[in-house]
Amino acid sequence: MEAPIVSSAQLGGSLTAASIDITIPVLNEETCLRRNVTALAARLGAECPYEWTVTVADNGSTDGTWAIAQELAAEDHRIRAIRLDRRGRGRALKQAWITSSADVVAYMDVDLSTGLESLRALIDPLVMRTADLSIGSRLARGAQIRRSLRREVISRCYNMIARSAFRYSVRDAQCGFKAARREVVQSLLPDIVDDGWFFDTELIVLAWRNGLRINEVPVRWIEDGDSRVRITRTASDDLRGIARLVGDRWRQRKSGVSLPPVGTVSQVLPSRSVEGDWPVWDFDAHALDYVAAVDQSVSFTGKDSAFYAQRKVELLEDLALGSTGPLERLSVLDVGCGTGTTDRFLVGHVGTLTGVDVSGEMLDLAAKAVPKASYEWYNGEKLPFPDGSFDVAVAICVLHHVPMSDRERFVSELHRVTCAGGLVAIFEHNPTNPLTRYAVNSCDLDDGVVLVGGRQAMAFLEKAGATEVTRTDFLFTPVGGSPGRYIDGTLSRLPLGGQYVVSARASHP
Repeated sequence: MEAPIVSSAQLGGSLTAASIDITIPVLNEETCLRRNVTALAARLGAECPYEWTVTVADNGSTDGTWAIAQELAAEDHRIRAIRLDRRGRGRALKQAWITSSADVVAYMDVDLSTGLESLRALIDPLVMRTADLSIGSRLARGAQIRRSLRREVISRCYNMIARSAFRYSVRDAQCGFKAARREVVQSLLPDIVDDGWFFDTELIVLAWRNGLRINEVPVRWIEDGDSRVRITRTASDDLRGIARLVGDRWRQRKSGVSLPPVGTVSQVLPSRSVEGDWPVWDFDAHALDYVAAVDQSVSFTGKDSAFYAQRKVELLEDLALGSTGPLERLSVLDVGCGTGTTDRFLVGHVGTLTGVDVSGEMLDLAAKAVPKASYEWYNGEKLPFPDGSFDVAVAICVLHHVPMSDRERFVSELHRVTCAGGLVAIFEHNPTNPLTRYAVNSCDLDDGVVLVGGRQAMAFLEKAGATEVTRTDFLFTPVGGSPGRYIDGTLSRLPLGGQYVVSARASHP
């Protein structure tokens, strides 16, 4: 079950006087400590409505880190420094949090990998007591991340294992961006065994098992190329931690111990507009480098954007043949056509082709690239055509660029301009596929997007009045031609493809 989503502007209530203490655990970080703590303090001083403290927790540094921490504390009374002789992120957080007097305690990684714009969404629900624990997530809908494919795969595999083992609804246990109400976390700390990286997961598991309210915040996160984390060793330690907690739970059940109710997870999006949506990309300004940006994001597969465009055309032909008839006899509308990358392959396989886009610059490029198609600008709200104008209406990897508050209306418009019995098709990136997430997060044009799950896209079509709504997954492999089509056709019912298409018949009263 997906967590309910609201914007931070929708939390309700008024912010009361409160204090927060943000811990920065550090180990041999003399090169970046002063710069990043100063940047954090400046951001807090300019925007934070609460009394704040930054705690630098040095746990075993052997370079000049501790000296710099002491200097920072001496220069600003809102910065404190504590030192532990033994290493371990969990150990440092325990010491910092147990000695804090703030209403809310939090922590961030010293590299500031997590964007500070998410801080209010992390803290506000705790201050207003609508949540007990607040966690950043790189895997929740709306997250923007830049990291290596290796770390992306390891992170997703670990979190899948943790979700299966603990049966909680949290997506990302290990993001270095968390906060809690002080009295809550101090009641949990004595029961947390781990002093290392597994501390985060153990904290979440205990909160979940004690019926606490967990707030999940999608974050903007950029991998630190100089990270001290040893991925393989950390993953191994985390798996041992999972085994320990699962074993503890099993022994509790066997001994007849009464188990408390599980917690709840909600999701607060950082507000970036009045509606709480993420920013809309300025496609006019990037029309010329659009194809190059997409090609770069998928280059690790050995294919370019043209390959994937052609594969979608092939699949659209199959969908049309199974519902409305051969595509070559039909009128087709391509909504969000961009620079015409897909239309170059589509135009020779349809009766007529019309493309629309919100970017006039992209439409100019599309018209030059595909002169046999016709193109019109539209305002992103109402398609400039009468009801039932086309046999087929298709949106190819467009819906995730539409602000969340407008997506239902966007799909309704696709359905409106499709004739009764016609085909409506929505192609989208599969947010559960790690390689797809890696490609999206590597593309500058996808900054700020919130990917759309297949069930949600199907629900939009059903609400618009469409019938026979189905989902087909594809791009299980970057193999082209007949072999690729055969593989995709064989596995199409598995929701694991790189992309999916949701299709339906238009139905009008």
